[in-house]
Amino acid sequence: MLSVSRSRDLLAVAVPVYFSSEVPRRTIEIVLSGLLEDSDLFCRRDRLLTVVDGDTTAEEVLSGSAGLRVHRLERNRGKAGAVAAALRVLLDTTDAEFIATRDCDGDHAQEDLPRLVGMAADVMGRTGRDVVAAIGSRPSLSKPMGWLREQWEWLTNRILLDSLDFASAREDRIVDRRFWSADVPDIQSGYRVYSRRAAERVAESLNRVPEDRNLLTFACEFVPFADLTMAGGVFGQVLRQTLVEQPVTSYGGVDLAAVYGDLLLYVAGELDVSRAAMLGIFDNRLAASPLLFTDHRGEAERARKILAPDAEPLPLPRFL
Repeated sequence: MLSVSRSRDLLAVAVPVYFSSEVPRRTIEIVLSGLLEDSDLFCRRDRLLTVVDGDTTAEEVLSGSAGLRVHRLERNRGKAGAVAAALRVLLDTTDAEFIATRDCDGDHAQEDLPRLVGMAADVMGRTGRDVVAAIGSRPSLSKPMGWLREQWEWLTNRILLDSLDFASAREDRIVDRRFWSADVPDIQSGYRVYSRRAAERVAESLNRVPEDRNLLTFACEFVPFADLTMAGGVFGQVLRQTLVEQPVTSYGGVDLAAVYGDLLLYVAGELDVSRAAMLGIFDNRLAASPLLFTDHRGEAERARKILAPDAEPLPLPRFL
């Protein structure tokens, strides 16, 4: 593993910043203060970039931090647009070998940065590949997000992996799982480190995301995982610290069925997986999901209809 000082020399950090209008200014001040406190220990101040996505209050708070780079988007492009812009600016203005992405919700401990950089560097050294990434994996999804979002992530992560296996097999390739610490990595974690070449690809893939609010909000981790994997990239995974309850969230009240249905349909198009094949993959995984056997069955069926509007209802298994 790399030392903290060596990791600091190699790293730049991108932080998309957005708070809903309901979040009080004092809460924003507390969260951003915690986000930036001691950041100089892990990343040089000139390599730490915050991107404000249509939030003037956050911009005012950040402007009071001496030497901090603040980039404001002229229009709100969601998390995907903010991350793409941050990566592009850091690639153009620094020679950092690795770029980390962090969320602004106060859920990411900076102490994990050297471990993430170390994992990415180790994967690069062992594979000889320049498209690598390290995911900061959460030890629990249900505790910070609740059971429902955990189940949607469980379902969609597995559908994505099955789709990637399907698309890779057509090219006579296998998805590289050697550096995962679990059978299914924490694909939708917002805390990760990209190699420079991987960051370039991620910026390109996120800039292709269409002007759709669901995609711009939720594609930020999902789409890069698919794109880098299909490019022969390799992901590693490091267990990170995670707060039991997030201080703030921008995902309250989100229509998860619509979000994930749209996201899976978009990824299917990017991977050139037909609707029929995607429906088969979806049905296989949904049949094993607790969502199908709860009051949320209708939501799962609604997401399924986004993939295949004319499909017959999924038959339920009669026996276990």
